[in-house]
Amino acid sequence: MKQLRKHIREEISRLMAEEKYAATQEITDTLKMTLKLDPLVRYVDTLKAANTLPPSYEIRLLNGTSFMIYYEEFGLMVKIGTKDYYLNDAKELLMAKKHINRLLTDPQLKTSGEEETEMSDTPEDIPADTPAEEPAEEEPEA
Repeated sequence: MKQLRKHIREEISRLMAEEKYAATQEITDTLKMTLKLDPLVRYVDTLKAANTLPPSYEIRLLNGTSFMIYYEEFGLMVKIGTKDYYLNDAKELLMAKKHINRLLTDPQLKTSGEEETEMSDTPEDIPADTPAEEPAEEEPEA
């Protein structure tokens, strides 16, 4: 009886943790069953509805990376970076799973003393300690 109570408590806490993902049932089912990201709390940090056409959700993973799921006329599409994967196609679904796995497992670059960032704000060819040149001020015409 103790084991049953313990199991019920764990299941309730797991389900309550997944309530924080405010997304449609179709999106959560796709993440859990189609993309095999179950339980969501293990992989997904947040879900955010994006203001795009067609409608979409941004899925932010725990390691700081993210990808998008778009509603298309014929099904759902996963967009990771510049690549699009249609989940109705078995080959593309497999490639999407592999790409998501790379997002989850590839090491993220961290700079010492700073938080993790996906993209740098400064161009790579300019050292961070070199000040950027400011344009010369033009004199106003009289």
